[in-house]
Amino acid sequence: MENSFKIILTPITAVYSYLPNQITSKIEIPCLIKTFLGCECPGCGITRGIKSFMNLNFKEAINYNLLTPFVLLIIVYLSIAATNKLYKKQIKI
Repeated sequence: MENSFKIILTPITAVYSYLPNQITSKIEIPCLIKTFLGCECPGCGITRGIKSFMNLNFKEAINYNLLTPFVLLIIVYLSIAATNKLYKKQIKI
């Protein structure tokens, strides 16, 4: 069940990530901190920044949120670590 969920979710995520921000900005979830407190949280703009980074718009990504490159590095590291863990588990079987 878990693997079929990943198989379905991965292409959907990839397509969403490469769509321009002008198209996907209409379906973004609002920030709860900004909605209730009226101030920007440290995470505001990370999703748009990562999408811009993936589309090679580095300046735009930094403008959305200065932490975007660091968050992207963490995501890449965790993805590689999870893949290595899964791969090692498959070899032992």
